[in-house]
Amino acid sequence: MRIFSFYFWFLQLPLVAIFFFFIWFIPWVFVLHLGFLVYFPYRDDGQTRFFRITGPIVGLFSKTWVNKKEIPNACKAALIASEDGKFYQHNGIDIESIQKIVKDKSRTTKQKRGGSTITQQLVKNAFLSRDRSYIRKTRELIGAVLLDATIAKDKQIEWYLNIVEFGPNTYGLENAAQKYFKIDAAKLTPSQCVALIAILPSPRKWNQSLEKKKLTQFFLQRYRQISNNIMEMHIASRKEKLDIKQINLGFSTKKENLPQFIEPEVTQKTIEEQNQQNSSIEDQSQIDKSEKVNDKEIENKANDSVPSGIESDESLNDIENSDE
Repeated sequence: MRIFSFYFWFLQLPLVAIFFFFIWFIPWVFVLHLGFLVYFPYRDDGQTRFFRITGPIVGLFSKTWVNKKEIPNACKAALIASEDGKFYQHNGIDIESIQKIVKDKSRTTKQKRGGSTITQQLVKNAFLSRDRSYIRKTRELIGAVLLDATIAKDKQIEWYLNIVEFGPNTYGLENAAQKYFKIDAAKLTPSQCVALIAILPSPRKWNQSLEKKKLTQFFLQRYRQISNNIMEMHIASRKEKLDIKQINLGFSTKKENLPQFIEPEVTQKTIEEQNQQNSSIEDQSQIDKSEKVNDKEIENKANDSVPSGIESDESLNDIENSDE
């Protein structure tokens, strides 16, 4: 019989096994080009998962999807400033950041640093699980490289903000805007954008400030960190920066508890860099007039001004930003 043949056991069966292993191991990031995604986010217990369909095509029939043109620029800027300052520079994974984490870990340091890029987090949230293992991490890294090679950066941000968790059973920017501020995502103020990003990467732990409308010192520290990074990177308009400083969340806050903001130091090096970017400066001037920052300008500014202190409050053990 065929199953007793040498050809079957030592050639056909191994090839079939390798094929199916490859199909399972490599995240199917290419399906995002179809315009919809079927995935299994976590319920409020953090263990069980449920079935969810989302994507631009689904957005044609429901209000749960926010396309990239409707996402406020401040939300995009806050995400980059908080989670991945080198987003427009790397190819899906930040080798330098990973090397620093490995180096810190070898020294048994107590410092907490996140190493997952926005692209990696998108792959994990859409195609993988929260399991902490080297296999899952390897799949995430491979998927991030493939995703970055096939999908534009601004599209990655769109997918990320539409599927990331903002609290128990709250997935996507639109659902978060409705839950915490009772408005559409497109109408979020710059302050509200920073506040939503501030509860990442552990929204089920850190969303109490927004849910109870009472800002904790930890939340204010996160808000200040992201805000100062935005100021340093120059990826927000003048009006957006002013709104962020005022912390306009739509509910009252005590002034004595509000964070202080540090304006970036202007050095000779900064002046020289600005002189070399005349076209970018002209574009920024136009942005100040229209009080908007488009995706391309955010990309250019992020490339030129990467803050040195962007770090996550995530555990060092798994080298990532959004696991719990």
